[in-house]
Amino acid sequence: MADNNKSGIRQSYINELNDLIGYQMENQVLLDEYVLEILKRLTLITKREVLICTNDKNRVQWVNIGDASTVNIGNAEMLYHVKALNKYRVIHTHPGGNPRLSAEDFSAAKKQSLQCIIAIGVDEKIPTSFSIGVPVVEEGTMEYGQGLFKTLKELNKFPLEHYILLADRFIKDDPNNRFDAEDEEERALLIGLDLPGNKGIELVDSMEELRQLVKTAGGIVEEEVCQSKNQIDPTFYVGKGKLQELIKVIQNHDINLIVANDELNSRQIANIEAATGTKTVDRTTIILDIFARHAKTKEGKLQVELAQQKYRMSHLKGLGIVMSRTGGGIGTRGPGEKKLETDRRHIRKQLEELEARIERINKSNQLNAVQRSKNKIKTVSLIGYTNSGKSTLFNRLTQSEVVTKDGLFITLDSTLRKVDPEHGEYLVSDTVGFIDKLPHDLIKAFKTTLMEVETADLLLHVVDVSNHNYQAQIAVVNQVLSDIGSGNKKVIMIYNKIDKLTPEEQDALLLKNQVAVEELALYISAKEGMAIEGLFEIIDRVLVGEKREMQLLIPYDDNKSLALLHEMKVVLAIDYQADGNLVTIEMTDDFPTHLFEKYQVTEV
Repeated sequence: MADNNKSGIRQSYINELNDLIGYQMENQVLLDEYVLEILKRLTLITKREVLICTNDKNRVQWVNIGDASTVNIGNAEMLYHVKALNKYRVIHTHPGGNPRLSAEDFSAAKKQSLQCIIAIGVDEKIPTSFSIGVPVVEEGTMEYGQGLFKTLKELNKFPLEHYILLADRFIKDDPNNRFDAEDEEERALLIGLDLPGNKGIELVDSMEELRQLVKTAGGIVEEEVCQSKNQIDPTFYVGKGKLQELIKVIQNHDINLIVANDELNSRQIANIEAATGTKTVDRTTIILDIFARHAKTKEGKLQVELAQQKYRMSHLKGLGIVMSRTGGGIGTRGPGEKKLETDRRHIRKQLEELEARIERINKSNQLNAVQRSKNKIKTVSLIGYTNSGKSTLFNRLTQSEVVTKDGLFITLDSTLRKVDPEHGEYLVSDTVGFIDKLPHDLIKAFKTTLMEVETADLLLHVVDVSNHNYQAQIAVVNQVLSDIGSGNKKVIMIYNKIDKLTPEEQDALLLKNQVAVEELALYISAKEGMAIEGLFEIIDRVLVGEKREMQLLIPYDDNKSLALLHEMKVVLAIDYQADGNLVTIEMTDDFPTHLFEKYQVTEV
């Protein structure tokens, strides 16, 4: 996120830089021409340093702009790698044309354990040149060395992976490091508690859900340890005896990640990491990571970042955020102010900026909803527990090709499409799935996405009926609906995935559909298309009311009335009689009967 609290920098330049977030350069290229031109142009226009941070996949993670004494090198994205070589690369410009890295650049790179730091000398009067700082291992020590290049092509030929490999080996073998160097794969140990009075998802199912979350986030689950306790331990989450068991499991299975099934506070994270020497995260962190992976739209990315920053604010002390600056931090703290408070102010400022941007999107969405209401366009919103089949049903209803996959939180950004024209004149929206133990702040952060639920005329609550715990999942969804103020909406219960049941069970449920229609409930298979026609009929009946037929005798000289009926697409048949057109129409409750009362003959 660019720091836009700098006088003299136009918002348009800030926005252009922010738009780079999520952009991915080719894997073998440290810097491509497209990003370079943006960095050069913004540097020349603003006369300020411009900075981007990329990960080891060359995806832009974070951006900033400002004076040399204030532009941030560190970022909260780098939290978990401060005891190992980070998978982050910082690229920044030097106005004036000198590409050489400064002492402050080297200090920041070393403090953050960056894979590399690149400086670009930018000036209108001289050619652009480059330098790169990388960790160099010599005689049992690791320091950052510098290489200079005259062209971008030369820079991109630099063998960075060689230096990273040597540095990772050095860090892994250094006894002063608490954590091993981060591996390509994260091998997880799941820990969970069985607490008394739990009326929600059973622990065995909750842990299986956590396993799927870790898998969706790209991790590998090696082991799982659960404990029955009367309450969560305020110090270690689990009891001290169980903690010793965790240490043995970690050693025996080469675990490098602990994942707790409940939200941990900063003290618990710090204590578990200190005792086990293993990176520790909680269920919320995993969900945030998945959200960050699946957010595609600018709106979705903003909501993810807002949720992440709120989480970091509440866990700041335990996470030990490092916010080093290339000016040594001069001018960044008030008299006697501790660094922790400086970091809090930094995140508060980001929160205010994110909330303001999301509020602008909310207002735009509200205007769109009002416009749809004025135009009498009905909307139907799909809701349900994550992985219940909402996106598959969405594709069935709209003849779309939204990505469907067996995984949690595959759909994150709200999608709005017209229903298949053969079946109606309304819009359908697919929304983010709900899940057990979803933090309230996370729900608030995604209020923009959930606005489609709030403004919908009808909700389709999609349930995975093949899941033995589906009743508890229904309760979770209903609670979230209540939390966002949509608990009183008209709802059709859609019991999906009956194709996963036995043929006998399928037949029994499809037979139930004959009476379930009146109860606004239906058993279907979105994947196989079973009972979809019945669903269209229920939606149509709820949105437009019961259909009935009427006959109108319209004189031959009243062409306008006949044309209006055709425009409303209600004409079923026309019989040409001596006194005029005998028109049979299909009408619903919203039909403007008063306009045609004088021509009414019968109503069936």
